[in-house]
Amino acid sequence: MSQAKVDRYKEEKKNRAKIMKRKKIKKAIAVLIAALGIGAIIGIPLGKYVYNKQKEAEKAKATISSLEYMNWFDKYWASEYGDMFASTKNDLDVATASDADAASTDDAIEIDAGDINVDEGTSVEIEE
Repeated sequence: MSQAKVDRYKEEKKNRAKIMKRKKIKKAIAVLIAALGIGAIIGIPLGKYVYNKQKEAEKAKATISSLEYMNWFDKYWASEYGDMFASTKNDLDVATASDADAASTDDAIEIDAGDINVDEGTSVEIEE
């Protein structure tokens, strides 16, 4: 061996503890980073799946009273379908005076606008 090789070997032998410690630390950091990466790849989708399943289970357990449901349904119906049944002046055929005399107050009055029946005691305003 040349003298340079011998000096290098002695230097490595003297610092071998430090070198091994550094290698162990680098290996531990590499393992930690790899574990975090694998954990993120597996854990994030799995966590989202479990979270969504829990939300679905909570939704299935949600209850409301029948009064709350009726109030909600009335508002929903009025906002979504109220326009379909709201009549305008052109939609209704205004009954003539002879038709009004022919109908008795005990019978139902039929107006030719989508078969709307009006019974006794119900007030209907028709604008002309």
